[in-house]
Amino acid sequence: MKRELMGLSVGAVAMATVLSACNTQDPERQCSVARAVSDGSTGSFAATYTLKEGTANPDRPCTLLTAEPVGLQKYFSQDPAAPDTVAIRTTRLGGLAEDYAPEDNLEALGKPYSVGALASESPGEDNFCDVPELSASSLDVPEADSQPAQSFRYEWSNLRIYNTPAIPGTQFVADLRYTENGCSAEYRVKGIWPVVRCASGGKPNEAACDPYPDFSVGRLRGSGINPIFPVKCDPVALICVLTGEVPSEEKP
Repeated sequence: MKRELMGLSVGAVAMATVLSACNTQDPERQCSVARAVSDGSTGSFAATYTLKEGTANPDRPCTLLTAEPVGLQKYFSQDPAAPDTVAIRTTRLGGLAEDYAPEDNLEALGKPYSVGALASESPGEDNFCDVPELSASSLDVPEADSQPAQSFRYEWSNLRIYNTPAIPGTQFVADLRYTENGCSAEYRVKGIWPVVRCASGGKPNEAACDPYPDFSVGRLRGSGINPIFPVKCDPVALICVLTGEVPSEEKP
């Protein structure tokens, strides 16, 4: 699958907004997905999982997903008549592929990512860019030493990425059906870009999520998180996560 990679940083989107002001007619907004640019990696969002109501036996392994970085990436279609696509991969599944699959073939044990087509090139009237259906991502880990064989499957749907000048593809929400060794559970997932670590001595450090510098305590710069996002330090994952709903356009 040869596709041209596309990912817009917040800075790039801001520059595009400034340049468009020079035109007599505003160009049509395009669906964008924020990406990391400091190390060239795909975009990572701090994602949280909330079990949907009615889940039976919430102590089963498949019901225990915790916050983690989730990578999203937009791809241009080479066929002008075909829609652009968005890929999504969890840190957990990607890590398993790297641990158990051959280095020269990370897809030997399955597809660690899901891909779906954007419903439109531009955000809808509600400012969301929709990816209604995505392929399933799965991994079958073989038995190794004392570890039994395991299987993992992520079925994503209703992926919605919020796009406005203030939030240019830096918030998403989606549905997920997750299956682990035959145990299945359904989640509502939300995420924000970028991923910011908030550990201090192995414990949560809320100050690390603060978007503003504080010279009085030696914090020379902010977290890089959009100041209008209400966030907290997740005590388990130790990353800054969204406390509001998507979209969260201002702090309550």
